[in-house]
Amino acid sequence: MKPRREEDGGRPEAGGEDEAGRGMAVIDEIAAEFSTEELLEFLEADQRPVDADPAFRERLREELWELVRRQAASGNDAENG
Repeated sequence: MKPRREEDGGRPEAGGEDEAGRGMAVIDEIAAEFSTEELLEFLEADQRPVDADPAFRERLREELWELVRRQAASGNDAENG
């Protein structure tokens, strides 16, 4: 949420309270479903190095390159058509 400004009387922006309330509700729901230990275990996975399978990486590289080529070709078609 943005900080309050003096010139608008210090009132939060329209809808800010509803948005904050929804955010807190989501946090409360997550806290009720998972223990601190489970959350820490989940977050710990982000710190572990993971090597992608070389075949997967190559296939992904080829698919992305083909996507870029198709996008470029459709962009050129739109400009010329």
